[in-house]
Formats: sequence, structure tokens, C-alpha cells
Amino acid sequence: MKKKLFAILIILMTISLCGCDDTWEDEPAETEIAEDEIKETAGDGKENDKTIDAEPVSVDSDARSATIMVYMNGSDLETQAGEATTDIAEMIDSGIGENVNVIIQTMGTKRWHDYDISSQTSQIYRVNKGELELIEDDLGQLDCTDSDTLSDFLGYARKNYPADRYMLIFWDHGAGPVYGFGYDEWQDASSSLRLDEIQEALRNNSDIEFDIIGMDCCIMANLETCYVLSPFCKYAVLSEDFESGLGWSYTDWMRLFEKNPGISTPLLGKKIIDGIIEANENDPDAGGSSTMILVNEKAVPDLMSKWTEFAYMNSDKLLGSNYSKLHKARGRGGLLEFFFDSWADDESYVTMDDFYVSDMMSIVENVGDKGGPTDDLRASLKDCVAYFGHTSDKNELTGLAVSLPYGDRQYYDELSDVYSKCGIDKKYINWLEGFVNASGRDDYCDYSEFEDSWCGWGTYEEGWSSCARDEDSEEWEYDYDEKIWYLCEGGNMYLYDDESDMMFFYDEDEDEVYYYDDEDDEWYIVEE
Repeated sequence: MKKKLFAILIILMTISLCGCDDTWEDEPAETEIAEDEIKETAGDGKENDKTIDAEPVSVDSDARSATIMVYMNGSDLETQAGEATTDIAEMIDSGIGENVNVIIQTMGTKRWHDYDISSQTSQIYRVNKGELELIEDDLGQLDCTDSDTLSDFLGYARKNYPADRYMLIFWDHGAGPVYGFGYDEWQDASSSLRLDEIQEALRNNSDIEFDIIGMDCCIMANLETCYVLSPFCKYAVLSEDFESGLGWSYTDWMRLFEKNPGISTPLLGKKIIDGIIEANENDPDAGGSSTMILVNEKAVPDLMSKWTEFAYMNSDKLLGSNYSKLHKARGRGGLLEFFFDSWADDESYVTMDDFYVSDMMSIVENVGDKGGPTDDLRASLKDCVAYFGHTSDKNELTGLAVSLPYGDRQYYDELSDVYSKCGIDKKYINWLEGFVNASGRDDYCDYSEFEDSWCGWGTYEEGWSSCARDEDSEEWEYDYDEKIWYLCEGGNMYLYDDESDMMFFYDEDEDEVYYYDDEDDEWYIVEE
């Protein structure tokens, strides 16, 4: 598959580089596909008789409406810095509201900075074509860390704003798979919405299948969270790293969604992630390091199975060193400051090992042997990664983490309770207890060699990509190494470049590439 895709891209790259100067940098040029250059090379359509009879495939779905549910707990992020209302302003600026509903429930905040949002009661708002409309007032001081609060909001939005597609966004602090989501300023500081409570709320609304569940909060891109979400959504957009104060960037992708509510879910997820990464790159003062992932949730149950098989086989190695990440960050921080730390008063940064964050691919490459369960886990991880983006300063995180409770009985006890209620296998939960007294808990793994050598997820595509194993994949998949989308349907390969909005078809028998002309409703050969 990878060789075939690379061969096609060589053709397209050759075309795109026509007319370029002779300058050659040490780094190879990125693949760019220009529509006018392709048409100039291929002909104007009327003179080019090299066409093919092939059914065009749709990049989009038939959906004509969507509802985005935003579970917004402003918390200290809004009270101290106005970060929630800043994001609401971004949503308003998108002009969304005619084809796509944005329904926001506001909670848990002692001071809202704008839009006359009340801190004395929870409210529900709708973003509608440049305005923020209050649609439900005087809901009482709802507890965002209560499963019933989430459940009721989902049911309300589903009943009052039915649509062809649904999306759910959690907005606030995040603290990994054990402590979960949300710091409500009106509740006990140690209270949070745990994974089992999120699961309960989603089960109560199981008639809603979300295209995307996203968490605009820190360190929630972990196997355990994805496992809990997998029955309820197709994809998840999550951060393995701490988020900066910028959080998500809402304007551009919401504007795109409003214009095309049938947009392919993976493409929408990519647009969300690209916007986050770009914002952090372009604003070094307010922004920071960022690592975001679009998770293919249908592949997560297999990943859990492959991980546990790998973990049991490598138990001695995992217990012999501490594989938590020592990465430091500032930004939103996380809920741990409210449980143990005085992070809010600590000018030195918060570290990921406080949350027992262990990057999965880093573990695979540092612990696993070649072949067998290691290769199976690596392949399963790749299947879960629909798209991955990171800022240019970030190479120590690969997108998905797992929690290993090195030396912490209190954390393990909480973990055991949460995981049991989530339905995670009891054998695995019992196995994790061994990390409480792990011999290597103070001997941190040195990941520097892996971090210096890791070349991205494209490294793992050769020979076993999803398209190679499955002649008919249901969704477009992104090859971030070649920067193009591909779809296998009926044994045929289609490619799509989202920058130029160009569709391509590869005829394997003739070894030819065709582009699709929307106006002529015809495929024309791409000539070298």
C-alpha cells in the first residue's frame, strides 16, 4: 500500500513542481497539488480523450444538519482569565447557526467576563449567526461534576435540536483517566466528573451516536478514556499534552462545518487539530506546546486487547523502570493541583509524571521485542490514529498514553474503583496494583534516543496499513507522511487533497492516475 501511494504521489509532485525554480534546500519540498497546474498538464478536458469510467466517490456524507453540544464549565479558567468567553467569541465569529446548531451549557464559574452570562445560575445558550442567544435561564447552580447534569444536557439538546449529526465537546480542565474532567468552582475542590460518570451519562443517551466527542482540556488522550468513549462515538479529538490557555480554535472549523454540514468526519477532525496547532505556533506568548490526536474509536477495543497482551508479556520490564513522562508544561494545568499539588502557586511547571502519563508508542519502542505482540500492538496503535498533529517543538509524545500508577497507593485505589465501574477487565486492574511497589518506580526511563529518532506515524505504514488489509474502508484515511487522504472502495484507490479540493483515482491495471473535474463530471488522466 505505502509503495503504491508513494508512486502516485511522485506523479502528482512532479506536476506540482512544474515551473518551480532550481532552488533545492536540505529538506525535501512538501507535496503540494495545484489544480490549475494539473489541468494545464492534463488538458482542458475537451481535447484530452484519456478518460476512465469510474464512479466518483463522495468525500462528504449526505447530512444537511448537525448539533454541537458544548458542556462548558468555565471554572477558574474563565474567572481568572476569561478563556471560556474568548472561545465563545470564536464560535460567534464563525457565523454558525443556520445548518449547524451550537448549544452551550454554562456552569461552575464564579465570574463570567462577557455576554452577561450568569455566575449565579447555570444557563443554556445557542450560537446563532453572529449572536449568542439565551434559550434556558434559571437552571439552578448545576454541578458539572455530576453525571446527571451531563445526562440531562445531552437529552435536552437531542430533544430540542435534532439533527443528522451530533458532536459533543467537554470544555474545562482535564486530569487523565482516573480524575477525569471538570473543576467546578461552586463545588468541593476534590470533585470531578470521572470516566465512569461520563460513561453513565452517555449510556443514558445511547440513542445519540456522536460523530466526534472532543475534550478541550488537558491530558485526556489516553487508552482508558478512548475505551470508555468507543461505544458512543466514531472519533475522538483529544490532547495527550497539557493544553495552553488558547485551548481549541473554533472559528475556522465551525465556519467550514456551517458551510458543509456533511463534511467527512475525519476531515473535520483534521481541521480542528490543524487549527489548534497553527494557533499555538503563531502565538508563542499565549500559546505553547501542543499534541493532538484524532482517534478512530472503532479500533480502540482491539487496542485495549493488544495492549494488555503486550503488557503482561513485558511485565518485568515495565515494573523495572518508571515509564512515566517527565515532560514539563505550563498552560491550563490540570485537576491534580486541586487534589495534591500547590501547582497554582508553583512557578516551576507541572509535570506529566504527576498524572502517571506513559506514552504508548514510546513504551513499545523502548520495551518491546521484534515480532509477535509488539508488532500487533504497534499495528493496532496505528489503526487508532486517524490523524495526529503537534507543534514543531514537540517530539516526545506520539498521541496516546496509558496510566501506570508507579509508587502511588492512593492513585491506584481510585483507579481501581473507576476502572471497575467502567467495565475494564479485572485481571488488568489487579495487574496494575503491582506498580504501587514497583522496584523501578524511582528509575525513570530515558526516552531521549527515541525522541531524537522518532519520525512520525508515517514510519509505521509500510506493508500493513488499513487499506492493505481491508479492500473496502468506510472512511477516508489520512496519510500524514504524504499529506493526502485516501479511500479504498471496491478494490479501487481514491485520493483527495483537501488544500486544492482535488479528487484523484488510481487505475492499478493501467498504472495511471486520473483527476475528477466537477464541472464536466468526468475523470481525466494526469499526464506527466
